[in-house]
Amino acid sequence: MTPSMLASLNSSEKLELLQLLEEKARRKKQNLLANYSPYAKQREFHAAGKGYRERLFMAGNQLGKTLAGAAEAAMHLTGEYPKWWDGH
Repeated sequence: MTPSMLASLNSSEKLELLQLLEEKARRKKQNLLANYSPYAKQREFHAAGKGYRERLFMAGNQLGKTLAGAAEAAMHLTGEYPKWWDGH
């Protein structure tokens, strides 16, 4: 929305827009799995699940090891797999 469009809204419309944006942010924060997009090493880790029962994701600090493991666990628990899913 451009600044000129925002300026043309009345106060109740601005309030409604604010509430909608807050709800959008809340939903994005609540459903992290829907927004999970793995980088190459994480995707490789997930894909390895197709051929191996046990895997190791060895990487440095703050590189997404826990996020990848948690996302995969959540996928298995919910049964909701993204389109890019190649694992088992």
